[in-house]
Amino acid sequence: MLDRRAFLAAGTSVLATLGASPLQAQGAAVTRRSVRGMMANDPDLAAMRRAVAAMKALPQSDPRNWIRFADVHRSFCPHGNWYFLPWHRAYLLSFERIVRELSGKADFALPYWNWTLDRAFPAAFAAGDRNSNPLFNARPGVENGLRLSDDMVGPQVISRVMMSPDFEAFGSARPRGQDSAAAQWQRTLGAKTELEFNPHDGVHQSVGGNFAVVDLSARDPIFFLHHANVDRLWSTWNARGNANSPEPMWRNFAFNGNFPGLANVRVGDLISTPALGYRYDDDDSPFAADVPLPSGDPLTEKLRAYRQFEARGLSRANTSRYRHTLATGDTIEVAAAENDRVASRERPLAVKVPLGRRLGDILGPGALVQSGELGDRRYRRYVWAMIRDIEPPLDASTRVRVFANCTDLSPRTPVSDPTYATSMAFFGSEHARHGAGGASNGTSANGTSVCIDLTPSLARMPSLHLDYLTVQLLPHCANAETNVSNIRPRRMEIVIL
Repeated sequence: MLDRRAFLAAGTSVLATLGASPLQAQGAAVTRRSVRGMMANDPDLAAMRRAVAAMKALPQSDPRNWIRFADVHRSFCPHGNWYFLPWHRAYLLSFERIVRELSGKADFALPYWNWTLDRAFPAAFAAGDRNSNPLFNARPGVENGLRLSDDMVGPQVISRVMMSPDFEAFGSARPRGQDSAAAQWQRTLGAKTELEFNPHDGVHQSVGGNFAVVDLSARDPIFFLHHANVDRLWSTWNARGNANSPEPMWRNFAFNGNFPGLANVRVGDLISTPALGYRYDDDDSPFAADVPLPSGDPLTEKLRAYRQFEARGLSRANTSRYRHTLATGDTIEVAAAENDRVASRERPLAVKVPLGRRLGDILGPGALVQSGELGDRRYRRYVWAMIRDIEPPLDASTRVRVFANCTDLSPRTPVSDPTYATSMAFFGSEHARHGAGGASNGTSANGTSVCIDLTPSLARMPSLHLDYLTVQLLPHCANAETNVSNIRPRRMEIVIL
């Protein structure tokens, strides 16, 4: 097995073959289509079968070799920070170009698996066996009957994701303490948001096999269709008028030497799909492109201010409450509570966070209306739970349901309960060691952190008269062994924007 240095040295030898100009669209733009409507002999599926078979037959000295190319993901992939989406977009582009070369289909467009509309596993990837189908892989979750639940991939989940007010709420948040665009931050942990911790992570774990392990997941061909759907959701979010991050630390970050066929790829060159030469078949508008953040908008200014002082670790100072007043008079409030208890299937964890005054008084009237058509953006507020440093479960297939101020929570409480917020999975917990370093502000990254939007569930509550918020975690796991689904977060923060 080649180490990272040898991989980079060998990778440069194929740049001329695959195109030294990394991000220019090759030929006419292509349309990535849903695999749902494809016949087994669809030209794009046939091309992918030919290419994957060819990649598996290449010597390991060739960076396009199947295992070697899959190991790019193990060696470089960021998870749990704001480089998650652009890095995987570049990885898909690199794969797409290799398929075009090795299949002979110059207009190959990577299909995507829309698991919200199609919960069944794509038949073209499950048919036959390793010898007869290059796209086949052992997948215990599929073989035992794939179960992708509504609380993982359903329309309400996607709706919540699409309501994310800024890029870091949508595509996971920046690494803790980041102060530059240096390479060390590529895999330093930040916080996962719902797109990553729920449908992305959940589908990985549900399919099982290699696909459920970060280091091996790209060895399963379905990896590329799964991530194409995640990429499609990013394109859709942009098309709805949402802006990517304006931060230079995001836009100027370069994935240097990560991808065969793509030289040094800058994040800022990955945010507009026209330049990359593809679109998705459900686009009902022009190609999704980057859009500017509105200037002077109160919510935008609050989000910018929060991202800045959050990056400096102010919300994690030794204080239970923090209030930041903007020049406009608007406020950002953070309240926190430490925790040393575990959540188990038999005993949900409830972390009570005192707010100092009634939540309704902090928010003001009409603050939790989510739709621009239903409420004035000037008064809209968001309430987030930042769950810090989660010690993950022993069984990575565990899913955790999150509730807020549920008065009678038990293992039987359904996701239809008004206090239910979301569910989270734990794909990549074993990979978190890659992101433990790099913080420059004295913080540590010991386990996964997630940002959960409590706003929709709080909006369903009849009264907000309490001066605290209780965030409750309820693990679920098919494994009957005791304690294998236990989790422990070290800190709970309530952020009111």
